[in-house]
Amino acid sequence: MKKSVISMGVLIGVLALSGCSKSEDTTTKNSSTSQTSISTTMSSTKQSNITTSSTTSTMSSTSTGVSTSQSMESTSETISEPETAWNAEKSGALDSFMTSWGQEMGQTYGAYQPNNNVNYYGVQFPSEVVGANAKMPIAINDIIVSSEWSETGESSAEYSIVAAYSDAQTGSPKASMSRHVYLFGFTNDQPVVLVSMQNQGMPDGALHFRLTENAALTNGFQGIVAGHVSE
Repeated sequence: MKKSVISMGVLIGVLALSGCSKSEDTTTKNSSTSQTSISTTMSSTKQSNITTSSTTSTMSSTSTGVSTSQSMESTSETISEPETAWNAEKSGALDSFMTSWGQEMGQTYGAYQPNNNVNYYGVQFPSEVVGANAKMPIAINDIIVSSEWSETGESSAEYSIVAAYSDAQTGSPKASMSRHVYLFGFTNDQPVVLVSMQNQGMPDGALHFRLTENAALTNGFQGIVAGHVSE
């Protein structure tokens, strides 16, 4: 009887241990499954974050590209050629003005440049009187000044000359000793019209000019410089 009771006790103990072992196995499996689930979730979250970060970076890069493109377009729209005091259009307007003004004065004027001179009492005008290498420099109010030919109205000289006119070749033979030469230019950024009727050499070897007293000529040149280029 005692042996039977002991055997039954041992059997119950074995069954209990077996049950505990199975329970532990189940717990271990559940724990492993839970860890796998957590690991999978964390991995998925990391991938999601990486994808989101990549998408955000791409959007930021695209946005920067658009901003840069817009900035370049805006810059290109605002860039323009700088305005100058003198240009070809104003030169053409002055030529038309001198034709009409000369007719009012009963005179005919030709336009001249350093590569297209007129013989003014033995002087090749304007190439021999305008510029650093002039053989006969210009004097204004009896003071010799520096001058340069300029296509824009700007130079390093005291007077920037943009146009030269004379009736030395087109004037009446009867008035051969009353020829005129005109220089149009700028000094201190101000438009000026200079005139000379000098017909013989001077002790200083210069060709002497003065500001013209003809108001119509001065006003006409100033208007053209200001942009009133219509005839």
